[in-house]
Amino acid sequence: MPEKSNRISFVTPAAKRKKLDQMADVFGKNLSGVVNEALDRYIELYDWQLDHIEEGVNAAAKGEFASEREVRKFFKKYGRTE
Repeated sequence: MPEKSNRISFVTPAAKRKKLDQMADVFGKNLSGVVNEALDRYIELYDWQLDHIEEGVNAAAKGEFASEREVRKFFKKYGRTE
């Protein structure tokens, strides 16, 4: 079953819109196709950060923090002494 689509709108500079229209024309796609492909790449690039942030928030909620000794060891290893 195809995924349900939702309509969104946003404001972008005219030059950016012109470039997107050119890309759509050259690649034989419609504007939605080009924008969706760009969004796919963006999500692919940054989705891992969301997972790591969520892991950190969950660990903090459970009280799972590095000890002072672990923090000092980390900074000593990577050259930070302050």
